[in-house]
Amino acid sequence: MKKTNSNNSNTRKLILLGLMTSYSLALYLIETQIPNPLLFWFPGAKLGLSNIITLLCLLSFGERDTFKILTVRIIISSIFAGPASTFLFSVAGGYLSFIGMAIAIRIKGLSTIGISIVGAILHNIGQLIMASFIIESISIMGYLPLMLGASLATGVFIGIVVKFSEPLLKKQILKIGY
Repeated sequence: MKKTNSNNSNTRKLILLGLMTSYSLALYLIETQIPNPLLFWFPGAKLGLSNIITLLCLLSFGERDTFKILTVRIIISSIFAGPASTFLFSVAGGYLSFIGMAIAIRIKGLSTIGISIVGAILHNIGQLIMASFIIESISIMGYLPLMLGASLATGVFIGIVVKFSEPLLKKQILKIGY
């Protein structure tokens, strides 16, 4: 029985999306092992390495496939990470960041670094909003100025990584015929 091009294309796409999900999870797990010397000033702040994959996928595959990858990553990483609050923070930060970057991509002239900064800022805002619901107090929003500074730094870092990684990913996508 001969396979059709459509089946081959669907299989390639599924494999590629599975790989991107795995990369995202691997980066998340690696990041959990990196000590944060700035925890005193920025409790809970992280580089957001798995956001490299989210932004790469938004730029390369579009919103629908990126949403699927993000959702699977949030669910699986929350299982590995422990308490239910991890899931809630990941949902709030991850989806707000995703929505913001999906909108920012449409802004003509906005660089990859700019899109990444938007994502980092919204990720932290989403997590602070979730924290305010959990502790039933808006006072945690006083932490926002510090988190915005951290967002700027991490957004620039992630944006630079994506800027240099995107052409390599697109080259590989063309190679496998996706």
